[in-house]
Amino acid sequence: MNVTDMRNLAREGLASCGARGFVRFAPEGGALLVTDAALRCADGGAALADALTAAGFVCRAEGALLALTPGDALLTRLCARPERTVQIDWDGPLHSAQALAAQLMRAPDAALTDAGRALIIETARLLWRPRTQVLAGLPALRARRAALLRERDTTGFAPAGALLANWCDEQGQGVTQE
Repeated sequence: MNVTDMRNLAREGLASCGARGFVRFAPEGGALLVTDAALRCADGGAALADALTAAGFVCRAEGALLALTPGDALLTRLCARPERTVQIDWDGPLHSAQALAAQLMRAPDAALTDAGRALIIETARLLWRPRTQVLAGLPALRARRAALLRERDTTGFAPAGALLANWCDEQGQGVTQE
């Protein structure tokens, strides 16, 4: 599952209850996606919220929009961590992403804290952007990693690293199966 699949899953949730509206990536904030579909629901969006919750999202009203954050089970699917190592091609264009993915994936799996979830959401939010913007956004992820290390909270590192490694794999570079 990749970040685009997450948006498609939300769209399927809308369709399952007959709702119509956009599903977009949220550029900032705690949610990964937003939709305006609740505005078009006769019941005020209750059936829509139920359908999206069943799909694995945590829903919260933000003004006229419904903010969608993947729940822990959905994050686990999104951040599937296959047994592999990240091969860093230091001469390739993705070397910075590969190196950060390798560093993050070294962390042990642990129950997620709020800060760990936020790191995963920020990583996912970055990865739906064009490749040049992803690479330009890596210093911010490194800075967030450093802040979390100071707080001794590494719970989101391995899943965020897996997301980044999977993105590198989709780009056709640097991840090999063991």
